[in-house]
Amino acid sequence: MKTECLVVGASVIGGAVATKLAKKGLDTMILSDKPSVGKGGKCTSIISASGLPKTGINYQPAVLHEIFGANIRCGKACLTVRRKSPVAYVLDRFKLDALSVGQAQDAGAELKTSARFEKWEPATKTAHTAAGPIQTDYLVGADGIASNVARQSGFPALERFVVAWEGEYENALLKEPDVVDVFLDIPGLFGWAVPAGEKTVRVGLATKTAAQLQHHKKRLLQNASVHSMLAGATKVREFHHTIPLRYRKQTQKNNVMLVGDAAGQVKATTGGGIVFGSLCARELADATRAHMDGGALDYETRWRQKYAGPLDGHRRIRQLLDVMPPSLAAIGLQTFSAIGGSGFLEKRGDMDFILQNTKQIS
Repeated sequence: MKTECLVVGASVIGGAVATKLAKKGLDTMILSDKPSVGKGGKCTSIISASGLPKTGINYQPAVLHEIFGANIRCGKACLTVRRKSPVAYVLDRFKLDALSVGQAQDAGAELKTSARFEKWEPATKTAHTAAGPIQTDYLVGADGIASNVARQSGFPALERFVVAWEGEYENALLKEPDVVDVFLDIPGLFGWAVPAGEKTVRVGLATKTAAQLQHHKKRLLQNASVHSMLAGATKVREFHHTIPLRYRKQTQKNNVMLVGDAAGQVKATTGGGIVFGSLCARELADATRAHMDGGALDYETRWRQKYAGPLDGHRRIRQLLDVMPPSLAAIGLQTFSAIGGSGFLEKRGDMDFILQNTKQIS
């Protein structure tokens, strides 16, 4: 088999980059290591209302619930932010993955399922897979934090990540079904309670180690606000996952490129990567098309020029939160609220491009 572009990973980012490559007129193939597409729903799937349209994905059929605000908590301190229009959407991740890959197929990309990527031979530009060898001009790793493409191609390791747990509960008692609760007093990332419907909530947390995860999971579930919303609720699913919090030092080696979680293109404040992964997928497709037309293959330069800055902004906030004791964070939260911080965030805050004007990104 032969293709111009081989995309390893058939979830939302794999579908996004394959769509963009196919629309550029490149012969594109997507590999899924499973019989179906997607990452098995291992994602809270709350995405900013401003960021979702930038992905280029027909996300509307996957929307489950609208979010209008957040209660940001640390101990007894709480900062409430609310807008009149939706600030974020909670999605069905299974459906979002299928929609993204479906768009790629509609654009002309070919999907191969049960075709695990196994080995890369750069000399012959051959990817060995469970479906047989595939020759390709460009190899794209969209295969997540444990990227086999990155490992096979000798990319530098991801340096920062957290481990996460989430449970989804039905028949929950939600006093504010359109508001997210964020718990900052959990080291590593934070805890959350995200309504996915009038009586459905996704409760989870992410922290530095598995041992910390179990300790803080118990604390989170015993928290008064979480405990009250889950009283009488039924857990319908749960998962564990690992989230990168810093992009790799290198994401391109000759004609091998990494995108999304595989590249670490994730917000260190929230662990969300769909918006930035999709934007970087656009840069990958543009760079590949330019190279096919005789230009430089400069994906690394392109995505860093546009998006390394915003991602570094999230990382600096994360670093500040990591060194700040919970007691000091609680005081800071109370002070920020007292001086009108809620109103400031309601008018100027952006979940992706923090306090930046994003009109130039369309």
